[in-house]
Amino acid sequence: MAETSLNNTFGAYLIGVIASACLFGVTCTQTWYYFTRYSDSMTLKAWVGAIWILEVLHVAFPAHAIYYYVIIHYGDPAALAEATWTASLSLGVTGLTGVLVYLFYARRVYYLSNHNVPLVVVIIFLSVCRLGTSIGLTANSIHLKYFVQFERHSVTSLVRASLAIHVVTDFLVAGSLCYYLHSSRTGVKRTNTMINRLMVYAIHNGLITAVADILVMAFNIAYPGNLVYLAIYQIIANLYSNSLLATLNARRPSKQVYDNFSTEVDMLSLSTFGNGRSTTGTNPNKERVDINITSSVDIMGDTERNSSTNHVSKVVNL
Repeated sequence: MAETSLNNTFGAYLIGVIASACLFGVTCTQTWYYFTRYSDSMTLKAWVGAIWILEVLHVAFPAHAIYYYVIIHYGDPAALAEATWTASLSLGVTGLTGVLVYLFYARRVYYLSNHNVPLVVVIIFLSVCRLGTSIGLTANSIHLKYFVQFERHSVTSLVRASLAIHVVTDFLVAGSLCYYLHSSRTGVKRTNTMINRLMVYAIHNGLITAVADILVMAFNIAYPGNLVYLAIYQIIANLYSNSLLATLNARRPSKQVYDNFSTEVDMLSLSTFGNGRSTTGTNPNKERVDINITSSVDIMGDTERNSSTNHVSKVVNL
């Protein structure tokens, strides 16, 4: 195989694997931070743990593929034309990671939207479609022995269909989160600050992953004969997992506001109606107590937010 062909095929793929490994380091850091800082339910922790395990496989499979091509079969151009099983499985790992992240966001949309079932069903349906295309893509990649066969069969169509579903789901999830977060704004400054931060995360996460998907589709259509699109596709799973972890880890600055099933006394004001003397002439030690009790439930983790404020005003004898 010519040197110029290696530059935009396995050279590009190698760059994608290296970039993915670097982003995996960020994933490990964020995962460690999450498990040491938050006491969420075992379900959510298992969810994050499953995503981290998929990320390990997502780095290990392409690393094996690169080792197979450039070390084991060094100087063997014929081997470069064959698709290894690990390179094929990495495509399925990417799809499964994206589905787990989408299902997490679907649950958040469900609570933020006050149980908007039709919207959540659409997100879940798109996630299932994406999983189906990923499984089909992986199965076809394993079945077909050579890269050149991908263009002649349904693999290319599955890649483009999967990417189109990615883009639609990214914009739908980001738009839904931003809309319902904006609708939940209150007059409390620190609450609005946290909501604004979450909206920025939602926009950035959706935009970055959507742009990556669009770039993969564009390179796949414009240059189907090389692996530049596969190099970009290699980092998509990292982007999804890091977006979820960044959203979870963004809770720390706002943990006092939305602590899990916490109840706090916001205000306790005492207004004295006299200095040992009462204007009513009945009890000189009467004082008025105003208490605002605010209950809030975590919406960033795995529980539903249900905030309410009760005002209690009474006159007590001291």
